[in-house]
Amino acid sequence: MTETDPIPGAGAGGDTSVGVGLVGAGAIGAFHGESLAWRVPGARLAGVADPAPGAAEGLAARLGCARATTDPAELLGDPSVYAVVIAAPARFHADLVEAAAGAGKAAAVFCEKPVTALRPKPTASQATSA
Repeated sequence: MTETDPIPGAGAGGDTSVGVGLVGAGAIGAFHGESLAWRVPGARLAGVADPAPGAAEGLAARLGCARATTDPAELLGDPSVYAVVIAAPARFHADLVEAAAGAGKAAAVFCEKPVTALRPKPTASQATSA
């Protein structure tokens, strides 16, 4: 990327922050969401996804984020989302990492816990993101 190249996931109107999607609106997701919204220079919370009704909407509203959905795939497919933080329950991590990689986010996925917590051998997500 050069100075004249657009920043992947950057906001509109000359905003140079990187759009980060958050999957999981529980306690850990809220912590990471607050960091993205308020404490990480150059980052912009681009959206929140959580399948629990109202969870994503509540957290997004509290953090000033306009996008909330119950469908992580919808968030992962958003071109304004360059990076993804996965803060869902551990049993969903491997599938979410694989979905993020499949949506083209493989270079910028942060997963809160090891993706192998419930799988005894390496997963496709580890091979995809390696």
